[in-house]
Amino acid sequence: MSDPGEGQNLRTFAAKMVFISIILSVLVSCVVIAIAGFFNVLPLPLLEALVHSVIMAWIVGGIVTGVMCSVIGKAIRKLHASHAEFERLSKTDTLSGLANRRAFNQCFDEVENDASLAIFDLDRFKGINDNHGHAAGDIVIKRAAAAIEDVFGEFHCVARLGGEEFAVIVRGGKRKDRLILIELARIRVSCLTINFNGTQLQTTVSVGVADIEPSRSKHDTFASADKALYLAKASGRNCVCHEEELQLSQAVDQLKSTLLAAS
Repeated sequence: MSDPGEGQNLRTFAAKMVFISIILSVLVSCVVIAIAGFFNVLPLPLLEALVHSVIMAWIVGGIVTGVMCSVIGKAIRKLHASHAEFERLSKTDTLSGLANRRAFNQCFDEVENDASLAIFDLDRFKGINDNHGHAAGDIVIKRAAAAIEDVFGEFHCVARLGGEEFAVIVRGGKRKDRLILIELARIRVSCLTINFNGTQLQTTVSVGVADIEPSRSKHDTFASADKALYLAKASGRNCVCHEEELQLSQAVDQLKSTLLAAS
C-alpha cells in the first residue's frame, strides 16, 4: 500500500522540477534571442520572438519535465515497494509464515508491561520427523503455526523461534485472560488432524508462560518462561504452565528435601 505522504512529496517534487525547468528554458531562450538580435539574425521582431520563446518554453519544458518526473516517480515507488517487501521478508520465517526471531526480538524490546511471554514447543516432534520424514515435519509445523496464529491474530506477536518452537507475546488484558487465550491455542493445536500420504498425524504442544514486567530484564523473562516450559514437559506434556507453578513446584521440592534431611 502506497504512503499518501510519499505521493504528496512526489507531486511536490514534480511541480518544482517543472517550474525550475521552465524558468531555465525561458532564461536560456532570452539569452539566445538577445544574442541573435544583437547580430540582426532574428527572423521575427525582438518582442514577438520573446513572446514565442516564453510560450514554447512553458509548453515543451512542462511536457518534457512532467514526463521525466513521472518516470522517476514510478521508479522511486517501485524501489520503495521493493525495499518494503525485502524488509517484510527479512522479518518473516519462510516455512511457517510467522514472524522470525529478529522480528520477535524487536517486538519483545517494545513491550514493557501488561503482557505475557508464552513459549510453545511441539511434543514428540522428533518422532514425526524420524517416522515420517522432514516433509511431514514441515507440514506439521505449518499447520500448528496457522492454528496458533489464528487464535492470537495480528494484535499479538506470534513468531517461530526455530525448529518446533514458537513464541507469542500476548498483550493487554488481565493475566487470567491471557492464560485463557494461551490455553485455547494449546487446544486448537491438539485438535489438529494432518493427512500426510494417507497417514493421520496429530501433535500437541507444551507451553511455558512468564509475565513481562519492567522490573526484570527480557533475558530473565525468557528464562522463566523456558523453565515453565520444562515443567510442562515434565508434567506430562500437552499443558500450559505459568512461572508461578514453577515457583510452587520448586518450593515443594525444597520442602521435600528439608523433610528428608530432617528424618
